[in-house]
Amino acid sequence: LHFAQVFKVVELLGNEWAADSLVHIPYGLVSLAGEKLSTRDGNVIYAEDILKEAISKIKEIIIEKNPDLPNKDEVSKTVGVGAVMFNDLYNQRIKDVSFNWNKLLNPDGETGPYVQYTYARCSSILRNVGEYDISNIDYSIITNSASIALIKDFDRFPSIIEDAAAKYEQSVIARYVMDVAHSFNKFYTDHHINVEDEATRNARVSLVVITRRIIKDALALLGIGDVEQM
Repeated sequence: LHFAQVFKVVELLGNEWAADSLVHIPYGLVSLAGEKLSTRDGNVIYAEDILKEAISKIKEIIIEKNPDLPNKDEVSKTVGVGAVMFNDLYNQRIKDVSFNWNKLLNPDGETGPYVQYTYARCSSILRNVGEYDISNIDYSIITNSASIALIKDFDRFPSIIEDAAAKYEQSVIARYVMDVAHSFNKFYTDHHINVEDEATRNARVSLVVITRRIIKDALALLGIGDVEQM
């Protein structure tokens, strides 16, 4: 049935509110290695199996690269599930999605693990800095291009949320948080955070704090968790 016909059926069943309140949200198709998934043809993959496989693959990576990481199972679950969700939500919902494990789990690509790792990096920086005071920052000392680009990304967050809500388009938020992660990692690469000059350190730490909070909130809007260490 066409979605308009579905609304009419619901209305006839006594739920008149549905005709005015429901919104049809179309989605694209999902393919695996270029092959279309179809329940009619019996070519299906269950979401539960995909999530379990993602968690398992992430845990293997963690054991290889950070064997001393505490709470490996919890981190693997958060990152694995987040990787699958981000891969889907990063694309415009109307466009077709090609499911690829290497792309989905790449910690250096346009992926959920990349964003989650950036959040974990922010947390690690703040732990290493120790005590800091960001209650009275002199932002006039922030003049470098990487910091300014990051601050400009901060300023976009409210309008990004409004745009995503108006369009029923989750990819707006996913792509935005990826931009923030890229901008932060550029800033982090170009500039030391824990420097001797207190005013400079506190100003740069404030950018870390804001980045961390925005990533946390953006991921939460997408239904994805964050981790303190990876």
